[in-house]
Amino acid sequence: MTANCKSCGVCVHSCAFLQQEGAPLTIAQRGTTASNLLAAYRCSLCGLCDGTCPCGLTPSSMFLSMRRVATERAVVDLKTYASWLNYERLGGSVLFRRYLIPEGSTCVFFPGCALPGARPDAVISMFRKLRQVEPFIGLVLDCCGRISHDLGLSVRHETIFAGLSKRLRDKGISRVLTSCPGCSKVLRKYGKDFEITSIYEVLSSSAPLPVCHPKASVVVHDPCPARSDNLQQRAVRQLVQSCGYQVEEMPQNGRTTRCCGQGGMVAASAPGVTNQASRVIAAEAAGKPIITSCASCCETLSNVTHVAHVVDLLTGTEFENRPLSSASRWFNRLKLRLSRIS
Repeated sequence: MTANCKSCGVCVHSCAFLQQEGAPLTIAQRGTTASNLLAAYRCSLCGLCDGTCPCGLTPSSMFLSMRRVATERAVVDLKTYASWLNYERLGGSVLFRRYLIPEGSTCVFFPGCALPGARPDAVISMFRKLRQVEPFIGLVLDCCGRISHDLGLSVRHETIFAGLSKRLRDKGISRVLTSCPGCSKVLRKYGKDFEITSIYEVLSSSAPLPVCHPKASVVVHDPCPARSDNLQQRAVRQLVQSCGYQVEEMPQNGRTTRCCGQGGMVAASAPGVTNQASRVIAAEAAGKPIITSCASCCETLSNVTHVAHVVDLLTGTEFENRPLSSASRWFNRLKLRLSRIS
């Protein structure tokens, strides 16, 4: 990657991290000193540099590799990320794990972690909608290990993902429907045994979409893990339009979409970046309500503007999004884990 980087500055122009650290080639030339490796933890791994690179390079893969080297050499203090790692460990434990799979099913809905924590009732509603398309679909509450992956903890992530894959294979699952863009990205990259499709694609293409009475204009924020997922992007817009909204585009969308600031647990090493990043997105929306398909983006953006998850529109709870306490999110996940779903 570094041999082909021309240091043209295109990726630097849109990225606060690169504006501080320099072009990817400059960072690479500093080598693997401890200070340079730790610099990678100030990158959100959002891939905006990949999306804007005129040479088609993927600098974000270099920053992830730097994180992996940092953990291998133990130059990063993982206590800084204890809350995230505990969240991942507990969320994937038997206390919150659930495999509700009918006999003979080969397809499951995998909502991830953030959506069940923020919108457990919406998860059930989406599951019921999906059953109209896939009558024998199952529901799986589990963890893909993305936190460990993005922190550079390769062995830990491989262990988590291997366990998830085995549980799915043992149940005869070959197709996974996702609602979380981050889970979609991880499952597609490492889950070669499975066909991964977003629920938005399934819902938008399963039947003619009813169109409600015209409502206000909204803008769609593409989550950074889905910046290259054209099918999901298109499906989300179709669903928003089916709810009667006129979709307007953000100045940076699709491959050049911005990160809300939660990516890569960057807030631990760059305090204030989440608030700064979310305000940039709100400013680009120019006062219009934002729709997104990422529950984490909803949480962040709700502090600075009106925002809704696309499932909010589909369940009739538009723009009721509000920040929740950590305790409330764990309660919601436990509630979903124990729910009787008919």
